[in-house]
Amino acid sequence: MKRTFALLLVILLLLLAAAAQAGELRVDFYDMGKADAMLITTPDGVRILIDCGTNKGGKALAERFGEAGIDEIDTLIITHYDKDHVGGADKILESVAVRQVIMPVYDKESKQHTQFMEALEALEGITTHPMEIQSDMTMQSPDGVELSVTSAHRSSYGADEENDFSLAVRLTYGETKFLFAGDAETPRQLELLEEGDVACDVLKVPYHGRLVSASERFLTEAGPKIAYITDGEEDPASGELIAILERLGAQVFTSREDGDVTVVSDGRTVSAMK
Repeated sequence: MKRTFALLLVILLLLLAAAAQAGELRVDFYDMGKADAMLITTPDGVRILIDCGTNKGGKALAERFGEAGIDEIDTLIITHYDKDHVGGADKILESVAVRQVIMPVYDKESKQHTQFMEALEALEGITTHPMEIQSDMTMQSPDGVELSVTSAHRSSYGADEENDFSLAVRLTYGETKFLFAGDAETPRQLELLEEGDVACDVLKVPYHGRLVSASERFLTEAGPKIAYITDGEEDPASGELIAILERLGAQVFTSREDGDVTVVSDGRTVSAMK
């Protein structure tokens, strides 16, 4: 009887563990052309939005959220202040209830950045996490999703190197890993390699799929199963970079050719659908 009870207890614990991991994590890569906007939805329904596209794209995204009944975002992450990442942020802040915002800290003068900051300052009760140089933060949700964000290692990047201020976002669910690398060019990609945690199942390819000197090493060490590139008709992703990803066995999607793509993780495997 004791042995039977112990066996039943073990089975129950295994079933409970499986149930805790039974939900699916979803990442929607939105077609913004050569601009970024990605919505993560955890099994418990926590929503994390990374970037908001351009001003026009942000307006369209807000409309899509309204049609889908999405009226709250738990965390908004702005990777950096280029107009194709922060341009639509004011539209999102004005139309969706956002609980907290994570953003980099560096000097920027642009209409889009000003509109974002004004929309942010107009809100009451919102939590902001300005990430100084060489900082990181990690959050764990009850459904087992871990989110970590790291900032650039040095403050000496100039206006022409703004992409290298990009926050890097890593997400882990069960055995699966996601990496969102903003517009990291060679210096920032080398910083991420130095951090030693670029291996992933799903990669938001940095810098709109342009080939830089660090690309082959970075992509090889990342080794993604699925890669999404935000590019446009007038500025398509590098064919050589796509070839590198395909040689590595990745399933490659581009916004230019594939439009919206949804990636789903059950904690063990990842799959993509258009």
